[in-house]
Amino acid sequence: MAASVVNGDTDVSLLLIFPVFSGSSLSFLLGTALIVIGLLVWLLTMWTSPLAIDNKYVRERSPPVDGNNEGRLRTGGVVLIGPIPIAFGSSSSIAYAMLALGVIIALVVLALSLLFLL
Repeated sequence: MAASVVNGDTDVSLLLIFPVFSGSSLSFLLGTALIVIGLLVWLLTMWTSPLAIDNKYVRERSPPVDGNNEGRLRTGGVVLIGPIPIAFGSSSSIAYAMLALGVIIALVVLALSLLFLL
């Protein structure tokens, strides 16, 4: 959507404090579709994540953390603030994996942005 705004294919206005986008180009349609798909995937994961965390089988099959044989779940995530990834995790190996994933995602987004601008 940002690329279609830069190209002038999309109009941007404010309704109170919320931005409103309207456009008819293919890049605007693609951006809108990706936002909707992202929201649907997020809702699906929020709906199914309590089931996965409470599942005894998942806890028993998880690899041990730091030599502990409890079989705890190892979790992590990454937050992108602009192009800067902020990674976190329940162990350092998960945090480093999330950092690598965040860098890869930032580079892909940067490459796609440059592709649409050229």
